Amino acid sequence: MARQKAQTSAQRQAKASGRASADHGETEEMAVPQFFNTTFSTHRASPLYIGTQKLDQARLDRLAHRLRDTLVGDVVRGVQIGLEATDTPMGQVGPLKAVNFRWFRPTDILGERNAEGDDEQSDEQNKGLWIEMRHENAAYVALLLPGLSQSERGSNIPTARQFLHLPLLLLRMPQPLKAVIGEWLSTTFDCRVTKLNLGTRTLVNILEGWIQETGLPGADSDLVLTLAFNAPVTDRGREAALPLSGDTGDDDGEEDKVAEPGLRSMEISVSASDLRRFLRAGKALQKSKRTASKTASTPSSNQPSWEHDNRERRRLAGPHIDDGWGWLKNKEGPAYPLMEALAHHLDHHMALNLFHPGVRVTQVSCGGFVLSQSRIKIVKTADATEDLSKAAWMFITLLGERVQSDGMSLVT
Repeated sequence: MARQKAQTSAQRQAKASGRASADHGETEEMAVPQFFNTTFSTHRASPLYIGTQKLDQARLDRLAHRLRDTLVGDVVRGVQIGLEATDTPMGQVGPLKAVNFRWFRPTDILGERNAEGDDEQSDEQNKGLWIEMRHENAAYVALLLPGLSQSERGSNIPTARQFLHLPLLLLRMPQPLKAVIGEWLSTTFDCRVTKLNLGTRTLVNILEGWIQETGLPGADSDLVLTLAFNAPVTDRGREAALPLSGDTGDDDGEEDKVAEPGLRSMEISVSASDLRRFLRAGKALQKSKRTASKTASTPSSNQPSWEHDNRERRRLAGPHIDDGWGWLKNKEGPAYPLMEALAHHLDHHMALNLFHPGVRVTQVSCGGFVLSQSRIKIVKTADATEDLSKAAWMFITLLGERVQSDGMSLVT
């Protein structure tokens, strides 16, 4: 009888252990951040100082508790934040329920990577950090992703084990909370968190690369490009010296309106049915350009001054390293057939030189993604396919290269 009881007790323990293992496995399976169909703002973080203590789950739980204490009532820089009762565009978020820190792998959210993307990075450098803040009626997340660009592998990565290199920070939360999270990360890990502004080069590379990986958007998805112009401000002294006809001399603020540049931005929409023809025409234009460049002996006198003057190009483009279209002169770089066709079309019909240094791309929207200077969103309408995973990896890799391409001083 005693033996029978002991056996029954052992069976109960085994069943309980099995249920616990199953629940734990289910929890681990569910503990994956949502990446697709989510709009994130882009930021950059310098290497995180974690010290000699390992950043295991127990330490992450302690950090989560400290962040929760900050959010539910602590004072940040002398200002009571009280985020548990803040009205946001999503509605009343309600009280803060939990703050969680978890590790995740990029393959969990992006899908499997192709073989050529494999590298010899350590297991620690292949993980990302997921911070989740769950309120009663909303959930906010921060994703710290490892360096996934080719230029970051094996170079410029701190060799000291006290540092953790998670340079790409994606946030989905209201602006007041972004400021609090950025300051908390900076204080806790002795790092610098700054906004990552994406320029023309990154946006165009992602668009052209996306088309190469997934093909053209579907028949119901048009391509929309938003262009902005680095137009010089009108000389106010000259405007004051030459008054407008009928000006009575009264200072009513009209001078300020006259002095502002006229065209700030414009949207270019290309229907899905025309994209294939644009792409085909762009490839033909690139082929003819290569042929013309081989036969040309000297630069044409009709070329503008900035064509061969990098300093003038930079002045016209502005301070952002991604703007100015100067990379088009790199003959060994990637091809831009869609941009070539679009530039030819705009020049022919609107006399607008798309490749002028003062013209920049500020937003790209198509069926697969929406990308602006500081926001990203990758759309997934069904289960992730191999092409979508390859495109998502390309997307994040190019963002990593953008983070690596310049210093922190330019990421503002």
